[in-house]
Amino acid sequence: MGLGDWIMATAQVRELNERTGKKVAVIDRMGRLRWSDAFDNNPRIAKPHEVTPREMVNLVRLVNAGGSRPYIRSKTDKRWFWQTWNIQPGELYLTHEEHAQGAVISAGAVVIEPNTKALDGNKAWPFERWQELVCSLDVHWVQIGVPDTRRLQGVRFVPTTVRQAFGVLASARLFVGAEGALHHAAAALGTRAIVLWSEFIAPAYTGYASQRNIRKTTAVCGSRMPCASCKASMDAITIEEVRSAIMEELNK
Repeated sequence: MGLGDWIMATAQVRELNERTGKKVAVIDRMGRLRWSDAFDNNPRIAKPHEVTPREMVNLVRLVNAGGSRPYIRSKTDKRWFWQTWNIQPGELYLTHEEHAQGAVISAGAVVIEPNTKALDGNKAWPFERWQELVCSLDVHWVQIGVPDTRRLQGVRFVPTTVRQAFGVLASARLFVGAEGALHHAAAALGTRAIVLWSEFIAPAYTGYASQRNIRKTTAVCGSRMPCASCKASMDAITIEEVRSAIMEELNK
């Protein structure tokens, strides 16, 4: 759990702020204020260092942090159990500089993310398929991430911070990747996306109707251990299927 969770939380913040007219304090189960790079410049969210105990009474509180995520019903040592909720695209407030810097990198580009948080884990499409995919299409590819990111050959790689990554996504023509933080960011920024899903989790819990979701199973696993079924569900997604989806999106 991480950046994607905080991006999802901004949709809940928006709903609370619009309904109450008050700034929102994002807190954990212990009542502690939380913050994320995804919250930068968001006028709806109270900044921890700016809030005194007296001012807390004038804020509406959102409990959303580790152990209190809206799409997680429960967990064991071996698996997660999901639940549906009213997921909506979040909000990301970019500065003029973030927009401008991102546009220089990604205007007209397809941003591709072949990696997942756990490399080759339960949400990952085989890396060699990502490589074959980019070799099969003559488009302006861009990959972003920290300097030691596992990189695709023949793709422009740009080292980015979290905020710089948002700027790049905001100007991209399309995002292609597995379920994760960047697909949440793309939804928040209004960037079209093709998202690959394994059996681990489904779009009903963390997906968006505005995006093109490719999933080859109806089962939901949630395994916290290496899972053969999750791998098989990703292996079932073909390169041709993803390539065709990309071409259809680019030709719209």
